[in-house]
Amino acid sequence: MVSYLEDRPAYLFDEWASDQDPEFRKFFYKTLLPELKARGKAVIAITHDDRYFDEADKIIKMDMGKLVSSTMSVNV
Repeated sequence: MVSYLEDRPAYLFDEWASDQDPEFRKFFYKTLLPELKARGKAVIAITHDDRYFDEADKIIKMDMGKLVSSTMSVNV
């Protein structure tokens, strides 16, 4: 994950963890993304993996390219 090392102000991960093994997927959502947030980085993670939706500050759900809901997480 080269972008993590580049220290950018914002990160976009589009289904990045989908091909990872379960242990690294958990590390990605529970350790790496919170660490980026703690460093003041903007993170957009596009995922279908609803096991980790609770890690988000905001959840935007789309269906067939249309916004169907937008909610703030209780973790904000």
